[in-house]
Amino acid sequence: MSSSSGAASCNGEAFIIYYEGNALQLHWKGVPPLTRSPALRLCSMGSRCNVGNEALAGDSFQFDSNWLLLLTADQSLYSAKLIVAHSVHTLELTLLRTDVVDVDFCRGSRQLFVVLANGSVQRQLIAGSYRPNAWQTLSFDPLELHDEGVCMRRVCCSEQGVVFVSVRGATYVLGSCGEVFNAEQPRHIRLCEEGKQLLDLAAGDEHFVLLMAPHQLADDVLQLQEHMQEERGSLKSLHSGSSERSFAANTRHLLHQGYALLHTQLFTFGASNGGLLGTGDHIRRAHVARLEKLDGMGVCSIAAGRQHSVARTLDGRLYHWGINNREQLGEDLSSPMEICLAEQLTPEQHTALEATCGDYRTLLLNAAGRIQTLAQSQSSTYAQTVLHLQMGAAWPRQLRLLHCAGGYTLQNCRQFQRQYHYFLSHLESQLQLLLKQRQAVQTLMIWELPALAPLLLNWERIVCLVAATLHSLEGFYRADYVQPADILFICYYREYIELFESYTRAYCDVLSVNGFGEAVAAICLPPLSTHNPLAELGEESYLTRLFQQPFGIYQLFMQFMELLVKTQPEYDEHRVAWSEFARMSCISQELAVNTKEFWSSKECTPRIAHLRQRQRRVILTSNLVPLKLTNPGISMSSPSFILFSDFLCQLGNHALHTFPLNALWVSSKGELELSIITPEKSFGLITKKTESRKVWLDQLQSSIVTALGRPLGSPVPSVRSTAYEYSREHPKYARVKACGTWRKGVLHGNCYLEYPDGSVYCGEMHHGVIEGYGKMVIPSSGVYVGNFKNGRFHGYGVYELNGSDAHDSEIYEGNFYEGLFHGHGMMRNNRYIYVGEYVANTRNGYGVLEDLVSGDKYMGMFADNKRSGAGSCITNRGDYFEGNFAADDLCGSGVAVFENDYYYEGELTLQGPNGRGEYYMPIGDAGNALGASEEDDDNYELIGNKMFGHLSGSWETVRIQTGELALNRRFPKFPSTLGRMVVDHNRKWRALFNNFEADLANCSATASCNNPLASVLGGTLKKPTKTTLSTAQMWSCIAIYMNKQRSRDASKPGNYFNNILLSLPLPPKPATQPLLNSTPISQTSLVSGKQASALDLNSSTPRRIHSQETLCRKLDSLQRSDSLLSIGHNSTIDTRSLVSFGMNESLLDRSFNGESVPGNLSNSFGSVAHNNNNNISKHRNNSNCSITSTTSTSSTMLEQVPSFGMASTLSEHDVSCIRLYLEQAFKDRYHPLYALNERIANCFHYSYGYWKVKPTSILAKQAMREWESISRRMYRFVRKMFPALPEDYCHLESTREVISHITLLYPLVLSEGIYSTLFVLYANKYNRKDEIYRQNLNHAEKLNDEELVQLLGHDSCLNAVMLDTKFEEAVQTLKQLQEKFSPQDMLTVIQRSMELLSEAYGHAMATNAAQLNADNMIPLSMLGMLRAAVPHLGAELALLDDLTGGPNFQAEMNGMAGYCYTTLKAAYEHITIRALQRLP
Repeated sequence: MSSSSGAASCNGEAFIIYYEGNALQLHWKGVPPLTRSPALRLCSMGSRCNVGNEALAGDSFQFDSNWLLLLTADQSLYSAKLIVAHSVHTLELTLLRTDVVDVDFCRGSRQLFVVLANGSVQRQLIAGSYRPNAWQTLSFDPLELHDEGVCMRRVCCSEQGVVFVSVRGATYVLGSCGEVFNAEQPRHIRLCEEGKQLLDLAAGDEHFVLLMAPHQLADDVLQLQEHMQEERGSLKSLHSGSSERSFAANTRHLLHQGYALLHTQLFTFGASNGGLLGTGDHIRRAHVARLEKLDGMGVCSIAAGRQHSVARTLDGRLYHWGINNREQLGEDLSSPMEICLAEQLTPEQHTALEATCGDYRTLLLNAAGRIQTLAQSQSSTYAQTVLHLQMGAAWPRQLRLLHCAGGYTLQNCRQFQRQYHYFLSHLESQLQLLLKQRQAVQTLMIWELPALAPLLLNWERIVCLVAATLHSLEGFYRADYVQPADILFICYYREYIELFESYTRAYCDVLSVNGFGEAVAAICLPPLSTHNPLAELGEESYLTRLFQQPFGIYQLFMQFMELLVKTQPEYDEHRVAWSEFARMSCISQELAVNTKEFWSSKECTPRIAHLRQRQRRVILTSNLVPLKLTNPGISMSSPSFILFSDFLCQLGNHALHTFPLNALWVSSKGELELSIITPEKSFGLITKKTESRKVWLDQLQSSIVTALGRPLGSPVPSVRSTAYEYSREHPKYARVKACGTWRKGVLHGNCYLEYPDGSVYCGEMHHGVIEGYGKMVIPSSGVYVGNFKNGRFHGYGVYELNGSDAHDSEIYEGNFYEGLFHGHGMMRNNRYIYVGEYVANTRNGYGVLEDLVSGDKYMGMFADNKRSGAGSCITNRGDYFEGNFAADDLCGSGVAVFENDYYYEGELTLQGPNGRGEYYMPIGDAGNALGASEEDDDNYELIGNKMFGHLSGSWETVRIQTGELALNRRFPKFPSTLGRMVVDHNRKWRALFNNFEADLANCSATASCNNPLASVLGGTLKKPTKTTLSTAQMWSCIAIYMNKQRSRDASKPGNYFNNILLSLPLPPKPATQPLLNSTPISQTSLVSGKQASALDLNSSTPRRIHSQETLCRKLDSLQRSDSLLSIGHNSTIDTRSLVSFGMNESLLDRSFNGESVPGNLSNSFGSVAHNNNNNISKHRNNSNCSITSTTSTSSTMLEQVPSFGMASTLSEHDVSCIRLYLEQAFKDRYHPLYALNERIANCFHYSYGYWKVKPTSILAKQAMREWESISRRMYRFVRKMFPALPEDYCHLESTREVISHITLLYPLVLSEGIYSTLFVLYANKYNRKDEIYRQNLNHAEKLNDEELVQLLGHDSCLNAVMLDTKFEEAVQTLKQLQEKFSPQDMLTVIQRSMELLSEAYGHAMATNAAQLNADNMIPLSMLGMLRAAVPHLGAELALLDDLTGGPNFQAEMNGMAGYCYTTLKAAYEHITIRALQRLP
């Protein structure tokens, strides 16, 4: 039977229905659907015997025996009735319901089953009529074991049995099917092995056919898990909407789809057999049987008649089996038999887009869109093309175009892309040919021939790729989608080309080393020769043709693109890409053939036989195109040259030299000569003809480009990132493996060096010398991160030195000079912490030494690692010593103040008095005769005993050698000479400021070799030269400094070295081990060595102060370690070697192409935490003495040189802009002011904030004076940036505001950490009075307002003031005092609080017209103070008093702010006179 073209006769309908070969007219009863949807199911409801027509009555619909049910894609279920009138056949369609996703009818039980959109199943007994309200809902989870219930998606019925499939792939049965199942209620049953996925099912009268997805995914077979580390998901079809997936994930899913298409399995079961099950026998089975004959055949679609079945494979073969009771098969077939079509059919008729089964017939839909009946006499001689795929969840559902039920046939209308039939049929032929050759390939895989292993794997991938392509192209042909962009080899052409490139490389690798010949030789020898199932495998020509077959596939893609771009030119990019790949593939194959011929020719001598490798190609030889050295020397014969794909080989009489192309620079010199530059050697080459020079130049340049991983045709880069290993003869970098940026044979830029002793450097290099910022790992010494110069540590850096164990390690952070500690630095270990000056690896100059063992702290001068000069020492007991030190001990005149308030003036040592002196032993207060408080150090007196004369002994037992003991004498609380023998505050931290300014100025010097500052900065640090920068030079240095800091910080803090390594061409893992050469070879060749073990930074002896000379002299004492990085064309990097750089294995994913790839890796090294045992803090959490760091601000203010603050006069606008700039600069981690403040804060913290015991109050004023000195020196640096600022201070003419270092910098640099450090000292100094204050606060908290006023003895009218809202607001304002750090902010808070108290008094006393005076202000302030309860208020006020003691705040303190401060201080003094509970 043949029908007319469906597309031509649709007449606006989505489908056509035929009856007895005639198309029926469709009549939609009621309102027809606005949008016609294609049909999903066609179900015949007629019995085996015809019954008379019954009329429709009421709500019940009566149907005859030809009753049909039709389900459309919009979930609408229709009933269909054939009406014949005037020879016109009309099919009347009546809508039944609109929530159905599947439907089927069980003939034996006369039950109709529907699966609804919500996943439930309903059934209805059909007894001649349809009743809309007679539906019964089936229960699949009566015990409610599933939280979400059981949702169904499919139903399939035989004569007596029903199978349901849930959305999760579980199967349930109802009814009976022989011995397989018998269930009166829905019951869960496993019809297949666990893990398999049911894709499709069909049923006849007494049998079921199941199509299953493969149990084994492609990851294991195709070895995808090693290369594509994407999540393992379910099988899905790729489409253009998936472009967000990564390249590797796309490739993985492409191969997964092809693998799933090829490795489906068929299972059958039934009530009887008789050939229905396709098992090859008539044995009745009580279980599901697998049709092993169709395993791995790529079965992609199934259909079943009442007593026969049809299966189609992806490569076009059609199989059927069953009982031939109606001549539908031609003969009984108990096993699947291949079908063929009549040879006289046209090519389009030979291509069946779809096949389906009626009750006793098989219908095909050919590529022309016509329906044809399969003749009964056809046999299995022709491979039929089969395209329809309905694979369930494995890929998108394709709409069935052909349905058959009873005598009716339905065809969904489609406009086929018939102009592409040629490509479709030829691609099917290619897949069929590949599958026929699969047995040979699988045999080779079983034999595990090493020479063919990569090629066999890539061949299997290509087969899977072709299967996925055929599925995609079929969907386009049959108009499942109309955009060519949805075709896989167009949408994912890059992934396709990559897979074909991989196959081409594998093929050429085998061919170039005669791998096919070697494989054949192995096959022809026992034991393989005795187990060879295919004689053809013993022929080299057969193997070559076998693996050349995939090269014909991409030719079809090219032809398809040529046809497509004629109508849609927007796809020309894809055509060009495929054409370029085809061209490169031809070149690769030609090079492989030439290489094979070279290795078999006489040119291949034993001396170069070891160079024969799979990936290496021979490009050109001097025997073919003459070439020789320009200056051959005294040699009798000129060496020959061979250009390989990865290096240039020079073959002489006694030596063989290889020059890697990735580190080779070539240029033309004259008409006949070439200039060659390598990292170790430069030489000239000469040819006989200009044409020969051009050939060598072109081939060298193209080979270099290819070796660098760049596209062919790209220019040869003079600056490139590559890897190289120096030879042992190199004078500076002997046997060093280098990977980095090169400029004509010289390392210049970011680099990675590995020394043979295990040392590793990662950072900047300048013209072949380690210079700039970098990181050095020395296994025997430690790790250094910082600046280098001439290969040595130079400038600011951090050096972590190893010890015998982790507890003995040391960390130095500070300045270096020529590899030595020189300048300001900090050394930390488990014995001491030193912050101060170094000279040539020795402590020399001012410093602070914290002895972690004894707990003592020294602040003073050093010389030759010993305490020498003025200084002070605070012991772990709180004793304070001050004087001159020599030979690490106190000597001469000095002062000692002890924790028990005893003190000594005179000649002394740290152990006791040592000569003339006075020893004071107070026993009580002197009655405060002078009216001074205890905290007034200068005027407060004590009474006690005094010992004077020549004293000796220890401090515990002082003995009088010659002298007197005076009793009950009055004397000051502290020695009169206290503080006179400490180091001048302006002398402290001088090296820090000098080093900082030198480092900043060095930014300009290193930016340009011709910079005039270079000569200034090149001087020795031992004799520092004062560097004077102009304002313009200063801003230039700041800009360079910030740019460098940003580049080091990269995307995340600490990722600078990670990003350097990610930007370098770290080599990939080698496919094979390189062969060793017995002939002497220059070490300029890159050969891979043994893989490295991790650096053990704690394995060597401790070195307390270790210079960096090992980097230059390579001392023999350095312990040898395995190689960290074996660099070569076929080498790898060991992840363990990156442990010291804090990196992970994702680094290995980067290709050897010199491209920079950003990455997210862990920080290079962690920070070292410090303990601060201060138990008094301004806030609940302790601080780290630095202002908060932020990322670089988005404001453009820091990105430009400001115009404000540059004139000779200072305006109010200048001040506001300068303040805004400084606020951002001190918070931006890339700005030099941020670094300066961090270093200063660190020094101040270790001087006055790092205590294991209670700090002495003597240091309070010293710390304040030191901070003022620091602030002034920071201000001097700011003045260099903004010359308009005054040298000391000035008043703005408009506002009379004072501008000085205090008003400008204190709000910014007097951070929480600095203020907390000062506050701790002041709190200890004023702790006695603050303790009374605290007790009074606790007592006042328990009293109400009236009781508090009465207790203080104040006027009762103040009760009304305390009830006013302004009073509460004043209390809350005063509480903010503990949150402020700068003096200006603190004064503002106090003044505002006093103003609110005044307003509260005015509101409360408005009726009495009372005026607030000084007599009432102090009592009111006392009440506000007690209610605000600011902790340690005495220390706060004393610290504020010292901060505002200079002339900068004279105007402020003489005004309202000073008056408010004085009032608050007076109120505090009144509160702390005595305890409140003792007041009458």
